[in-house]
Amino acid sequence: MAQQGLDLNAILRQAQALQKSFEENKARIKKETATAQVGGGVVSATVDGEKVVKEIKISPELIKDVEVSVIEDLVVSAVNAANAEMDKKINSNMAAFAGNALGGMGGNLGNMGDLIGKFLGGGKV
Repeated sequence: MAQQGLDLNAILRQAQALQKSFEENKARIKKETATAQVGGGVVSATVDGEKVVKEIKISPELIKDVEVSVIEDLVVSAVNAANAEMDKKINSNMAAFAGNALGGMGGNLGNMGDLIGKFLGGGKV
């Protein structure tokens, strides 16, 4: 069976470019931050793209009037909310990255589909 239009070198170059782009995207995400406020804004937490807590802010009024256990609960809640916000940013970023990466492959995506299909023992994917 003759291989028509299958350019393994082009596919390899695309894969390498995609890998480089993916690594650059991961580096950008690590620099992102997300902040969430809870308890009407009396506690806030900021996390980075690796979900490391970078900052906790507690309103001085909260400390005067509330038990320590309430403050602890609010801090946990703020960190969890900030992590959830970062998850949204990461998912949105990765979805956009995937769309751009696949779109950037242009007409050669068909060749990759052919290759995958042949590998799996069928036709086009």
